[in-house]
Amino acid sequence: MNDWISDHYKWVFVAPALIFMVLMIVVPLVMTLVFSLTDWNLLTGRAPSFNGLANYAEILTSSEFWHSFGITFYYTFLAIAMELVAGVLLAVMLNKDFAGKGIVKTIILLPYMMAPVAVGMMWMLFYEPTSGFMNWLFTSIGLPRSGFTSARGSVIPSLAFVEFWQMTPMVVIVCMAGLAALPEDCMEAAVVDGASPIQTFFRVKLPMLLPTIFSIGLLRFVDVFKSFDLIYAMTKGGPANASRTLNIYAYEEAFSYYKFGLSSSILTIVFVIVLVISFATMKLRNKVAEV
Repeated sequence: MNDWISDHYKWVFVAPALIFMVLMIVVPLVMTLVFSLTDWNLLTGRAPSFNGLANYAEILTSSEFWHSFGITFYYTFLAIAMELVAGVLLAVMLNKDFAGKGIVKTIILLPYMMAPVAVGMMWMLFYEPTSGFMNWLFTSIGLPRSGFTSARGSVIPSLAFVEFWQMTPMVVIVCMAGLAALPEDCMEAAVVDGASPIQTFFRVKLPMLLPTIFSIGLLRFVDVFKSFDLIYAMTKGGPANASRTLNIYAYEEAFSYYKFGLSSSILTIVFVIVLVISFATMKLRNKVAEV
């Protein structure tokens, strides 16, 4: 027995993690796929029965699904665009030495340490239409009051801003690590050639940092696309389903209408979308890294 453990000690240490991953990731994925092929509905009182691709046909021809699909992509695009731009710029600023750098880094990282639901509750107070901080700020600088999360036109940008506020520190951390790994000789050569700091950033640092940006962009896409807790805590998909993302749509189908088969098919589609876009992004990242 001891000889076998000595020969396979790597697998002995890896086995607990593999078993945990199978139980917590693989098994739920397989069960979701299986349920998506059934007509499981608690309201009927019948046992689930196989119905093939009927759930997928119903979902893909549903205007509600495509409405949630568009909202999800809109929210994801806004949040990631703001996070990547601000994250890269802040990382470049924090990559320099200046007085109080440690304090500034700590302040920037604070939102990332907070729970999404707590962040949502805090920003609901800020967005409060009558006495909230944001409307006070708007009126102080001469802008009209906004409904923020209570208005259909502003709810997604308002939610995306909260996502940006909380998760940009993660982008900053990764980009700072990427900047620290860049070879100094390239920067020195650019300075010797007379390049300004702006030229050095756009022509030297940014191209070399692109693989890192693609990587953190992919991580953020996966996280934002399946966002649920922050949005549900702030709006529950409202007003009038204006912020009902795919995950909230699936949640409502399961726990409001008890259509677990239909909900599972929505989640399976979300998984496939994330998988396809992740694969395409990684292929693009590898091509950029080779240049």
